[in-house]
Amino acid sequence: MTSSTSTNAHMIQAIFLDAANTLLYKPALIPTMLNVLKRHGIKLPEVEFASRHRWLSEVIVFPDRTSRDFYAEFNAQLLRSFGIIPNPDLLNEIFAACSYLPWHPFDDVSALQTYPHPLGVLSNWNKSLPEQLALIPNIHFRWILGSEQEKVRKPELAFFQRIIDEAKLAPTQIAYVGDSLRLDIEPALILGLSAFLIDRDNLYPYARVPRIRSLTELGHYL
Repeated sequence: MTSSTSTNAHMIQAIFLDAANTLLYKPALIPTMLNVLKRHGIKLPEVEFASRHRWLSEVIVFPDRTSRDFYAEFNAQLLRSFGIIPNPDLLNEIFAACSYLPWHPFDDVSALQTYPHPLGVLSNWNKSLPEQLALIPNIHFRWILGSEQEKVRKPELAFFQRIIDEAKLAPTQIAYVGDSLRLDIEPALILGLSAFLIDRDNLYPYARVPRIRSLTELGHYL
């Protein structure tokens, strides 16, 4: 855990979180992609592949509703990063194999049950966000703010302002947790929220922002 915040623990009155790759993820995604590549004679290391996939997700803007064309471009760029020239058949096979893979909550999401604070979600997601969050057992979210429903997207400050407006609290009284510097942490800090970068895979060991490796560590600040 990196302790680089002066957050006054008793000041936090509400917790908001990002959804994708903060609360929910697709555990079968990387293995499925690697299996498709293996069938084409392409063997890549899982850890490095997952890391590059994560970094590319940080710089490419995901729409609320993705499409075959979007993933074709995303996966083409990912393959090029390994020196692999993408072809339409390979890209189509990856898309077919990965479409509709289910979301699952991270194991450490259960730690949210131990915090007495009301919870909220702010996420770039389509209108299925409440349905997907229902996959998390025994967790109630008082506020669910999805970009398609709200018609505004991260990293726009207007979207983060809705956290403050909905919670009716001072920004410093709200903890916000997300996995993206660009989409989550930078705008949250601009508005004065008590922001925490969740970095389960240790992608940001030199981070100069408050960083936690698990949602269980959030309790040190609450």
